[in-house]
Amino acid sequence: MKRSRRDLLWRAGSAGIVLGATATAGCLDVAAGDGPQGPEGTPETLSCPDEEFVRLEAPFDASVESRTVETEGTTLELSAEGTTETYGQSLRLVMRNAGESSVTTRGEHAYSIQRRTGEGWLDVRGSTTGDAADLPREDDALGPGDTYSWSIDLEEPAIVDAVPGRELDVCPPLGSGPYRFVYWGVVDAPPIGIEFELVG
Repeated sequence: MKRSRRDLLWRAGSAGIVLGATATAGCLDVAAGDGPQGPEGTPETLSCPDEEFVRLEAPFDASVESRTVETEGTTLELSAEGTTETYGQSLRLVMRNAGESSVTTRGEHAYSIQRRTGEGWLDVRGSTTGDAADLPREDDALGPGDTYSWSIDLEEPAIVDAVPGRELDVCPPLGSGPYRFVYWGVVDAPPIGIEFELVG
């Protein structure tokens, strides 16, 4: 959802993508309040026992800019409520066009949720069909002062349900440790991200 500058004040439950936790992730049935069940810390890699699971590849090669990215004619700023997030609670972020020119984007779903591993940053999500999946992309624009906002419950079902029209799963389950949200949908600009620590 794009919002004007005056709409940036947070309101509970009012972010652009509000996700419940009513579905069941195929990798693990985790009840709300049980805490993260996956590997802790920084695992060597992310392994999934489901042979049909194909992890999402990062759709970008450039280094991820932290919180601010410059484009031709404008500046984009990504902010979050905190850098430590509790399992089951909402990760809330806003990306704002802080410049004077519009910027072309690939829509609100052009983001990755990655976990730090010994092999580098890996997306926690993947296809359950046995085939690689692409995330939804659309032609959009973010005008001066406009924003994208996200509110994503940090539970496996909610993360999966955030992406429409795709058969995805989170595997292995989330575990305590370092993660990052990366928006890679700004055309002709590096991806922009924020790191956070997930706790139980």
